[in-house]
Amino acid sequence: MTIGNRMKIRRKELGLTQKELASEVKLSQNYLSELEKDKFNPTAPIIIRLAVALKISADELLGMNEEKKVS
Repeated sequence: MTIGNRMKIRRKELGLTQKELASEVKLSQNYLSELEKDKFNPTAPIIIRLAVALKISADELLGMNEEKKVS
């Protein structure tokens, strides 16, 4: 799963709109939308702000806790 997908799923779990989350993390709604579509990779400071707003760890947002598939 991509970071954009994890952001979108968690945002919806919390009942937040893109506009609300964007305002909370001080980003434009358009930029947040592009992040959710994986058009851009967020910088470390943005990852931290998103993780705090989404009430998850940065590791979880980045997918560090997901099990890797073995080929």
